[in-house]
Amino acid sequence: MNKDVLISIKGLHFQNTADGDNVEVISPGQYYQRGDMRYLVYDEPIEGSDAVTKNMIKFNDSMMSLTKKGPITTSMLFGLGEKNLTNYNTPFGSLVIGLDTKHISFEEQNDALLLNVKYTLDVNYEFLADCDIHIEARNATN
Repeated sequence: MNKDVLISIKGLHFQNTADGDNVEVISPGQYYQRGDMRYLVYDEPIEGSDAVTKNMIKFNDSMMSLTKKGPITTSMLFGLGEKNLTNYNTPFGSLVIGLDTKHISFEEQNDALLLNVKYTLDVNYEFLADCDIHIEARNATN
């Protein structure tokens, strides 16, 4: 896989109903591999603003971390079979996020990388949703 990629992040959130809310972000980014760890780095624009949050996803077959720096800052750890707490800081205030990771898997192909994470999400110590994130990185066309 090339260094320059197009990253698609689809998140599905279920809140006590069979129908979920689907969110998708598509952004150009970079892909790296060091040892058994893989990295995706990309910028995420802030809606209604010129500001950008810098994101780094670091993962292998048993963990994923998401680090955000900019107007939104956080360091979220998704460890298989673990519940982790972190602060999610926004321009409007801070939230305590709980992540209980149920499943992590990834598949690497010649021109694509597929990553899936399933977890429960707590906000300020209250259950919010069951979540399913699908991340796809494909070689960027030149």
